[in-house]
Amino acid sequence: MFSTLLLIARVALILGILGTLTSGVSFLLAIIGGLKFRSRRNDQGSYAPPVSILKPLHGKEMGLEQNLESFFRLTHPDFEIIFCARSLSDPGILCAQEVASRFPSIAARFIASGEPLWQNPKTFSMALLVEAATHEIILFSDSDVRVSPSYLHDILQPLANPAVGLVTCTFRGKPGRSTSLLTALTQTVEFSSGVLTANLLEDIKFGLGPTLLTRKPLIDEIGGLKDMGDLLADDFWLGNRIAEKGYKVILSTAIVDHCINYGSVLSGLHHQISWMKNTRGTRPAGHLGTGLTYAMPFGILGLLSALAIGRPTLGLWLLFAALANRWLQALLIGFVIMRDKLALKFFWLYPLCDLLGFYSWAASYFGREIIYRGERYRINPGGVLVRLGPLQH
Repeated sequence: MFSTLLLIARVALILGILGTLTSGVSFLLAIIGGLKFRSRRNDQGSYAPPVSILKPLHGKEMGLEQNLESFFRLTHPDFEIIFCARSLSDPGILCAQEVASRFPSIAARFIASGEPLWQNPKTFSMALLVEAATHEIILFSDSDVRVSPSYLHDILQPLANPAVGLVTCTFRGKPGRSTSLLTALTQTVEFSSGVLTANLLEDIKFGLGPTLLTRKPLIDEIGGLKDMGDLLADDFWLGNRIAEKGYKVILSTAIVDHCINYGSVLSGLHHQISWMKNTRGTRPAGHLGTGLTYAMPFGILGLLSALAIGRPTLGLWLLFAALANRWLQALLIGFVIMRDKLALKFFWLYPLCDLLGFYSWAASYFGREIIYRGERYRINPGGVLVRLGPLQH
């Protein structure tokens, strides 16, 4: 029995060492990707066509008024903003109308989708917004995004090249309350690290929900949005379909703020697990490999297994390596690359985010049910949504 336990401890130690190495490689790739991202600015130029900004809404989340107001304050010379919700009495629409009334010089319209005919109600709204758009250049942007006045100018510049089919951008997590702090740090550091690494290794072939800038004719060229109506990750698939047509997807060097307002740490964790389940459905191989990018689980495994075989110094070094890895990642990616002061202030918390991220990744392999926009769904292979009904309170 003792020899068996000793063998298990040695195998666990080897796994701890290997995981520490793979998470270190992942960290280095993210840093190199971040340096490339910062050194190749693509927000300079004078391209300024008229733009239709398309905003699907669903209720009034905390900070919505400030988020929408930031779009009305854009310095671009010619743009319209169109909002869509299930009904014109939706609290989000009412909030948008109130904000629009303070900016009478900005063209704003409001449309109702009614009950969605597709499994993904957001994608259904997006299709209606495309039909309503006046201009050839269209921008989808989520309701929980806050931008700078120069944002539209900055993201437009790559689209001056006709070979570019979609421009997207990464984002900083901004907590609306303290219970959202860990989720915000995770988005700024972990999520951005993944995007920067993907952008380093090959041209990205996906979009990110806060910014999806494209041309209206391209939506027709990819066959419209209907065949994405039963998929959860509309942003991922829109970029993917455009890339499949031979167009480039460009990661803008502009960065936006993604405002997060979960009522509890547990709510944020449930949301993270839901999106992990979605990634598992859409990119199963890549999602499996994500487990090797976490540092803290392997550092702890290395410590415990090293203690079990009488090598405490080695175990402590493995734990320290994991902690240093995550602290440096939070500082270099979160603060230096993403320019998020929150990452500088709370970098010491990021190892906990790493552990919660690993937990979410592992939990994504147990069950396929998620909560999305107040309703229960099941995610089938390929990221296909099946609506199960309203959330029972």
